[in-house]
Amino acid sequence: MLSNDPFNTHGLDHISASQINTYIHSPFLWACRVANINNPVGVSAFRGSAVEAAAIAIGQKKLKKHAALATAEQKFYKSLKYSDISQDNEKAKKELSIITRTVEMLAQSFDENVIESQKEISLELDEIPVPITGFVDMICDNKIIELKTKAQTQSKLEYSANLQASIYQDALGLDAYVYYAYPKGITIFKANHAEGIRRVKQTAKAMQNILSLSNDIHEIIRMYLRPNPDDFRVNDVHVEFFNSIYGD
Repeated sequence: MLSNDPFNTHGLDHISASQINTYIHSPFLWACRVANINNPVGVSAFRGSAVEAAAIAIGQKKLKKHAALATAEQKFYKSLKYSDISQDNEKAKKELSIITRTVEMLAQSFDENVIESQKEISLELDEIPVPITGFVDMICDNKIIELKTKAQTQSKLEYSANLQASIYQDALGLDAYVYYAYPKGITIFKANHAEGIRRVKQTAKAMQNILSLSNDIHEIIRMYLRPNPDDFRVNDVHVEFFNSIYGD
């Protein structure tokens, strides 16, 4: 591992696939995370965790439809309560409908034998001075499954999902697959490991270079980064934070 470590200087003893993908999407938003200005998680993310809980239960415990639905609903309602979002919220009701139809589909179609779930990994790469950590959704007999949920059919493998799956494949030495689950079925893609790890290394080096510009993340943001007002992930908290450090 490298001794010159700007990550550690900024209080980062690891990075994650989520951080890497955030940087690719928006260096500004990633820098906000470094500065502990985080974007609230929306109900669409709760859909993913609820469907994942049901899929794991189906794969490990062979739950039938009603039990799998109960598992997903319990997970979803718990997430809503934790975030102080009403079950009557229109977005929440829309997501619950997608959850219900997707889990019903999984109860009929998902026949993988899941032997372990939410396994924590830590991957060290020579070019990166901190480990990359994460949690693998599902490990089967001879492969890794990274589960993503969509409202509609997914026709191609997303770069962000491929990057995440590639990290897990490198860490565990098993082929990784991305399963896109939606109400009408599952679309499966094999991870392009070489491409995913190449993007990991390129992006981590860029993150390292940005952090090396200053020991003060506020100064880095003020001098080099800007929020994109048209980016749906940029909210009022991000803009107010930027304005507070940029000044007049």
